[in-house]
Amino acid sequence: MKKFIAKLLIGDVVEKHEVDAPFDDVIKSLEKAVANNKFGIQAVHDLKDTYMKKHLALDPDFEYKIVQICNAPKSHKALQDMSYDMGIMMPKSVIVARENGKTTLRFMKMKPWMVSMMFPELNVAPLSKHVTEIMTKIVKETIEGVKK
Repeated sequence: MKKFIAKLLIGDVVEKHEVDAPFDDVIKSLEKAVANNKFGIQAVHDLKDTYMKKHLALDPDFEYKIVQICNAPKSHKALQDMSYDMGIMMPKSVIVARENGKTTLRFMKMKPWMVSMMFPELNVAPLSKHVTEIMTKIVKETIEGVKK
């Protein structure tokens, strides 16, 4: 019941796409799409590497990277003009993983009204909508890039 109510109220918070392409090709295509949209890659967290260093068991096909991206001028403006609290929404993450022989891309797709409720004193809905549109565009361009 809780899952049904959450789905009804919130919808899908994680947007997931599957592509039939090699993991490394998807990462390269993501790098291009990020740059094309005037974002930069701030960090890449390679969970395969992290887990291997901790001697944790992994499936042979396991790949999982969290790619953190940021548009410095826009994040600077949000911090300076809105609130330092906006930093909890930064940087944005795109997850690239291998699942069942396919490569997947995910990102958090928060609804503008949800972000507005997090920051009721700020008018963040337009910014939230814009960022979600850019994240969607980056993932779409990534998928198009590996299909060529």
